[in-house]
Amino acid sequence: MTIAEARPSELSGTASPWRVMPALIVRSIVALTRLPSAFIPSVIFPIFQIIAFGGAFSAITLLPGFPTHQVLNWFAPLALLQGAGFMGASVGLATTRDIETGFYDRLLLAPSPRWALLAGPVLGAVVRSLPSTYIVLVVAALGGARLVGNALGVLTLLLASVGVTALFGFWTLGLAYRFKSQRAAPLMQIGIFVSIFLATAQVPLAAMTGWLHAVARVNPMSNVLRLARVGFLGQVTWHDCWGGLLALAVGTLLAAVFAARQFRSLVP
Repeated sequence: MTIAEARPSELSGTASPWRVMPALIVRSIVALTRLPSAFIPSVIFPIFQIIAFGGAFSAITLLPGFPTHQVLNWFAPLALLQGAGFMGASVGLATTRDIETGFYDRLLLAPSPRWALLAGPVLGAVVRSLPSTYIVLVVAALGGARLVGNALGVLTLLLASVGVTALFGFWTLGLAYRFKSQRAAPLMQIGIFVSIFLATAQVPLAAMTGWLHAVARVNPMSNVLRLARVGFLGQVTWHDCWGGLLALAVGTLLAAVFAARQFRSLVP
C-alpha cells in the first residue's frame, strides 16, 4: 500500500504504547550483550558486599536486641537493594549515551506516546533486575542466609527490589534529561549510596546515635529496608510492610513526575 492509499488515521496516528514499550524492553535486554557493564555492577557489587559484610561485621549480631543471629539475614537484603539501585541507574546512563550519540532524537521522532519512552526503559531495567536478584539470592543462601518467616518473605524482597529499580530508574532518567551527558553518572551513583546508607543499612535504628539516628529515622529507605528484610528476620506482617510499600509508591511517583518534567526540555 502506498502513502497515497493509506488512510488518514494510519498516517497521523501514533503507535500503541503496548507495542512501543515491549520493543524498548527488548532493546534494553539486548543491550546487555553489547554492554555488559550495565549488568555486572548490579551483581558483582552486591556479592562483594555479602562477602565483605558477612565476614567483617559478623560480630554485629552480638549487639543487644539485634534481630537475627545470622549476619547475612541482615546484610543480604541490603546488598540486593544496592544492586537494584544500580540496575535502575543503568537506565539513566543508557539514556545519556543515547542522547550523546543522537539516537534519542530518532526516538523522539517516532510516532509513539511520550510516556511510553519513559516507562519502557524503566520496565526494561525491572525485567533485567530479576536474574541479578536471583543470582545474589543464591550466593546469599550459600553463605547462610535463610528465611525465618513464611515464603511471603521472598515476595516482599522482590517487591522491594523491583520498587527500588523503578524509583532510581525514573530518578536517573530525569537526571539524564537534565544534564544530557554522562557526566551526570557520579551524581546518579551518589544518590543511591546516600539514600541507602543513611538509613538502617548496617545496624537497626535502636543501635544508632546522634545525627545518623535522626536521619535514618525520617529516611523512607529505612522502611524499604524493613520491607526487604521482614522475611529474613521474622514473620511477614502488614505492620512491617506498609511503610516500605508506601515509601516506594510515593517515591516512584515523585521520581516519575521529575523525569516527565525534565523530559519536556528535550521536546520543544
